[in-house]
Amino acid sequence: MDKRKIIAAVGIGIVAIIVINLVVGKKGDEGYVIDPDRGIKLKDIENFHKNYEFDDSEIRDYFSTGVINNYTLLFFMSMDERFKDSKNLEEHMERAREYLYSVMSPEEAERLLVVYRTYMNYQVNLADRTSRWGNPKTPEEAIAFLHRLQEYRREVFGREAADALFGVSVKAQEYPIRRNMIVGDSDLYGAEKEKRLRDLNRNMWAEEAEAVEAYREPYARYQEKLQIYEKDLAEMRSEEDRQGKIREFREEFFTPEQVARLDEVDRIIAADRKKEETYRAREERVKNDPNLDADERAEKIRELQDEIFGEEADALRRRLAIEKGLEDVKR
Repeated sequence: MDKRKIIAAVGIGIVAIIVINLVVGKKGDEGYVIDPDRGIKLKDIENFHKNYEFDDSEIRDYFSTGVINNYTLLFFMSMDERFKDSKNLEEHMERAREYLYSVMSPEEAERLLVVYRTYMNYQVNLADRTSRWGNPKTPEEAIAFLHRLQEYRREVFGREAADALFGVSVKAQEYPIRRNMIVGDSDLYGAEKEKRLRDLNRNMWAEEAEAVEAYREPYARYQEKLQIYEKDLAEMRSEEDRQGKIREFREEFFTPEQVARLDEVDRIIAADRKKEETYRAREERVKNDPNLDADERAEKIRELQDEIFGEEADALRRRLAIEKGLEDVKR
């Protein structure tokens, strides 16, 4: 009944495949796992990822509107952790019963215990069941996995209770999978990707469609924008056009001061790259000079490093030594 092992068994492979890039909307997609009409909000996702302490004096408040709500799954996970050292399920449930009777009325405690016992039996059987399903290897398989998992939960808890219990956690997984399927599609141009993203946001988030776009930090949004327009950027006629488009993206997300700093970073990177290219070309000529013996060649290369890299020459030599060491190990 170790919660961490069970969750690992259920979720294995899902997070890793979120960034796999395949075309959205292929045949076999069964639709959204959780009906968007359930009204799950961004705030619900945010709250789900908070660390709730569930102070004993406040337990009744969390369930004042009913046994099953957006806090129930989090509370059950905390209970699972609290009593994880129990010898067996019956001891675990007895300790859970004693605890709930101490923090709420007997009637409230019994209603919650009925659902919690179902939850614990579900947890015990879950790892074996999902292991037989296999790990998803593509985004489509991950969506199918979520469908299958939620259908199993509906069999155990009933559709309404299962969707109320797990809906927030499922949507928190489903949306980034679907989003990254669009963002990472190498066959689509940026305009088509953005249209599909708008459709996805509207379908899954309704009136919060615009809010979900602004939810992340500017730098993360900028990096995603570059990926969205990767095909467009790669096909531009000149590097000048490409850099101009990238600058447009920066100005969309950053202040003028931040854009200037990013431009300066680009200049530094370009200068370093040019310096490295110059060094490699001249080093190659030294290595191939038949008029130099091994000692003279080594001395010439050292002088070349000092000339091109100046105060950074020692750092270069350390890096080259490490690289050579790694290459020697591979042989």
